[in-house]
Amino acid sequence: MFTNKGKTPDTVPALPEQNASRRTPPSRLMTSIIANGVRIIGTVEAEGAELQVDGEIDGNVRGGSLTVGDTGMVKGDVVAENVLVNGRVEGSVRARKVQLARNAHVLGDITHQSLSVEMGAVFEGQCRYLQDPLNPTAGPGKSVTPQIAAAPSGDANGYYDQPGMVSGVVVTGAQN
Repeated sequence: MFTNKGKTPDTVPALPEQNASRRTPPSRLMTSIIANGVRIIGTVEAEGAELQVDGEIDGNVRGGSLTVGDTGMVKGDVVAENVLVNGRVEGSVRARKVQLARNAHVLGDITHQSLSVEMGAVFEGQCRYLQDPLNPTAGPGKSVTPQIAAAPSGDANGYYDQPGMVSGVVVTGAQN
């Protein structure tokens, strides 16, 4: 009924090897997302991984990179390499790089190596610079004490000689 008259046989793909059924993990980590409407009670540990919180975590969070989305909330302490807050954090934040976006609301202290705060962000707490904020043995000897520097003098209209200068207090760090 079915014949192969005068045709060359089609190539048949080889069967996969038995060991090939085990997939190797991708070299790039995937982002784990806690969706809006999801509430987790307890500690979340995502060592070295990326975590995005659009829901709510009622507990401490530890990870490689944490993004708190616009609808996200963390009620607990955060320890991560990088932290980007668009939503709300009620607890301390300890990270090398901390970014507070314009919708961020942080109630707690921030220990950081790099901190950026966009206009409109709300931050109620103290911030502290440490050379290595993730080192649990880093103590007060490694911190920087903020000092108020003399603001450049402007003319009677409030214009400054240096471009980009605005009125207000300039804060600089000095090693202890």
